[in-house]
Parts: sequence; structure tokens; C-alpha cells
Amino acid sequence: MKNFTLSMRRKALDDQLSHQDQIVSPPVGGWVRAIRESLGMTLDVFGQRLGVTRATAHQIERAEVSESITIKRLRAAADALGCDLSIQLVPRQSLDLMVKERAYELARAEFDWLNHTMVLENQAIYDKDRDEFIETIADDLIDRRDSRLWSSK
Repeated sequence: MKNFTLSMRRKALDDQLSHQDQIVSPPVGGWVRAIRESLGMTLDVFGQRLGVTRATAHQIERAEVSESITIKRLRAAADALGCDLSIQLVPRQSLDLMVKERAYELARAEFDWLNHTMVLENQAIYDKDRDEFIETIADDLIDRRDSRLWSSK
């Protein structure tokens, strides 16, 4: 039952993520600066709204661009600009496909190792049964939520 629930949760999340808008690349100087300047807000005023100095306000903008800013600091900057902060992880492909590809990768490696041993004993599995054997191993890895799926690469 747990595996069914996990699979359903993964499919629901895949569906939700597939409806997300396109990812927009940040402006060269960062979102904070772009929005601040678009509002016509000076660094002094931005700093005042944050309760920091002009120099610190400038450092916040630089930290965003260098990706060294904390989420807490970025959220405060967004609030000072009258914005909400939205951070999301966007999978490069469906979660379900990621799990299946990883399971098949491990299953192929396991099959190759087992089959090598079986060749030495004249019990090799050949092409006809290979795909079915790999599919069985992969399905088992997924069904058992095998920790090997993500423990090494």
C-alpha cells in the first residue's frame, strides 16, 4: 500500500509541476535591483525599508547575483520591495521517469554482473530474456523503494 501511495503522490506532483509556467531567467543585475530600479527606489530608501545602511542594501543586491544570499534575507528584500518571494524546484523531467530511468540503470548493471557470473558457469541469459529480466529487477527496485535507487550514481 505504501508503494502505491508513493507512486500516486509522485504522479500527482508530476502533474502539478507540468502545469508550471516557464522559468524566467533573472536579469543580469538580479531581481532585487531590477525591481528596485523599476520602482524608482534608491538604494538609500531600499536600505531604510530594510533597516540597513545603503552599503548593506548594495551588498544584498550583489549577494543575490552571486547566489550567496540567504532565503531569509531575500524574503526581507522582497518584502521591502512590496513583493512576495517564490522559490521552487523544477524537475528537468517527470519524477516518475527519473525513478524508472534510475531503476533500469541499476537493473542493467545488476543484470550485467549476474550474467557475467552465469556465463562463466555456462548459464548465460541471452537477448531474448534479457529485457524481461531487467524489467523484473527494475520493477522490484521501484516496488521495494530500494535505498540503492539514490544511494550512489
